[in-house]
Amino acid sequence: MSHKIAIIISREFYSGDYNEDYHKIIESITDWQEVTDDEFKSLQYASGRLGFQLIEQPVDMKKFVAKTIKDYLAIAKAEEERAAEEKRKRDEVALARKFKKELKDRESKLKMLKQLQEELGADAT
Repeated sequence: MSHKIAIIISREFYSGDYNEDYHKIIESITDWQEVTDDEFKSLQYASGRLGFQLIEQPVDMKKFVAKTIKDYLAIAKAEEERAAEEKRKRDEVALARKFKKELKDRESKLKMLKQLQEELGADAT
């Protein structure tokens, strides 16, 4: 999935008078650009450290323009399900990697046992 994003650099401004007015002033904004999921995640993680913010253009305006709390809850639930599915896939890959390593270790140990039996003969058992 791709994301159409822009990067904003801003600063906060407090008026300092009695009513404590707060303003966010945009100092610069990039042009819109499409990025991959991995690039989007990388920029998200770096934004806090590097002092910029990401904004994203919605792909599906009908889905994006939520008017009720129920609409927002449905969007949040769909995002949680997507994240859970991604985690499940990552866990499956990690488990397969672990089984492959264990199988390789077992084969290596059996090979070593065979070599020891050949070297030591009857004393190996």
